[in-house]
Order: sequence, then C-alpha cells, then structure tokens
Amino acid sequence: MRSWDNYYQNDLDQQRRDHSEGDEDSNTEDVAELPDPSDLESWFDDVGAPAKTLEFLTSESFPLSPNYSVADDDDDDEEVEGESSSDRRPSVLDLGTGNGSALFSLRLEGEYTGRMVGVDYSSQSIELARKLCRQYFPPSNAEGGGDVTFEVLDLVNDDPTTKPWWPTPQGGFDLVLDKGTFDAVSLSSATVTDPATGTERRMCEFYPAKILDMVRPGGFLLITSCNWTEEEVVSWFTGAEANGTGNFAVYDRIKYPVFEFGGQKGQGVASVCFRKSQNPTSTR
Repeated sequence: MRSWDNYYQNDLDQQRRDHSEGDEDSNTEDVAELPDPSDLESWFDDVGAPAKTLEFLTSESFPLSPNYSVADDDDDDEEVEGESSSDRRPSVLDLGTGNGSALFSLRLEGEYTGRMVGVDYSSQSIELARKLCRQYFPPSNAEGGGDVTFEVLDLVNDDPTTKPWWPTPQGGFDLVLDKGTFDAVSLSSATVTDPATGTERRMCEFYPAKILDMVRPGGFLLITSCNWTEEEVVSWFTGAEANGTGNFAVYDRIKYPVFEFGGQKGQGVASVCFRKSQNPTSTR
C-alpha cells in the first residue's frame, strides 16, 4: 500500500511543479489546459479498458445510460420504489478511484449527472483526485461538479454505510465500479477474522459480500480484472464458489481482443457487469 501512496505523491509533486512553472500571477486554473479525462493515466490503458467501459456505460442498451433507449422493458428497468428511470439520476461509486479519471470521464464525456463518489485507501490518491476535480470544475464554472466528491475509505476495515456520503434512502449506489481493486485485494496475503466462525480468512474472500452491500437492489457492479478470467470473476461474484454471495447475476460482459499463447486463447483483461437482485438474501 505504501508504494501506491508514493505513486500518487509523485503525481501530486509533478502537478505542483507544472503549476509553479506556469503563470504565477493567475489565481485560476484553466480548464482548457487540462487533458481530456480519458487521457489521464488509468489502469488497463494498454488494452483500452477505460474507453470500452465508457462505451458500455453510455450505450443505448445499458439501463443507467443517459442514452438508454429501450422503452417499456420491465426486465431491464428495475427501479427503486418511488423512483422512475426518467427522473432519477444514477449515483456512482468508484472503488480504488486513483486520480478520479473514471468519474471525470463519466461526467464530462458520458453525461452522467448524478451523485458520484470516488474512494481510495490512499490519502495521496484522494488529494490528487480532489485537485483535479477543482481544475475540471472550478468555482467559476462549477456546473456538474458539485456532486463529484472523493473520500478516503479502507474497504476492508471501514463501514461505508456510516459515512456522510452514503446514500441511505436508496440502500446503496446505482452503479459501483471496480477497475483493479479486487485484483489488489486478491494479491494481498493479509487475513481477517471471520466474525461468524472466528477463523482467519483472506481479505478477498470477504470482498464480494462487502461490495454486494454497496450496490442498491436492482443496481449494477462493473468489475474489470487482469488477474482473473471472466469465468473466475463470475465464480467469485455469483456464488459458484462457497465464498460467493449468490445475489449477483451476470448482466453483460465487455469483449476485448483475443490472443493465443501456447495453444490457449484468452483476453488480457476481463470486464463483467453484474446486477443485484431486487430482494437479496442476507450475506452475513
């Protein structure tokens, strides 16, 4: 974890150097000089995952998309009680937000206008994302940026439902994004105590149930992984394995170029979209 703190600190230091070399008399940060959000450094850039996930989330067939055009489709339009798809702006939670590039892309390029929260365990990551957010949405041109916030959160030890940014009335977010956080958790050898059995278990074994609780009933999880195959991701999050949650169902998958090595075919990365059942059973 310390290495990621150093990584984001280096980005912060570079930002400070860039601004110090600019016009020192200017008190504003020129949005025109900022890169497109899609040009910010992001996980899985090498396989085009950021562009493909944005294309998926803004497609006419995805129910939360501003471009959604499938009318009167009850199967694809599960709604929170008392709300309709026409007057509800979907809320988005970005896990392991890094520099916030995924949320900036959704807001500025994908035209998502609802509440957005990016979380990361690294305080340097959050400082960087907040700085970029102020640049993309300065006070003089803050339209659309007021509902984009970034918060420090330890996914393993913290309870997000106690945080002031948690959407209590909805019981979770409409859309949760994971672009490598499950990979990082899976690589960790750290263990935590299972409160039900008192035994030590790897953190990744608790992760699917933890994330399930962050998605509102009828909401979506879009997870991208380079450490697990599509089938393995599905197994983890649909309950095909004993430690799965059983309350996520596969909604769709994003396809990437297929390569062949040693007689085996596969993708360099897997992106799977899950939908949470409307009446989930308890995972605890």
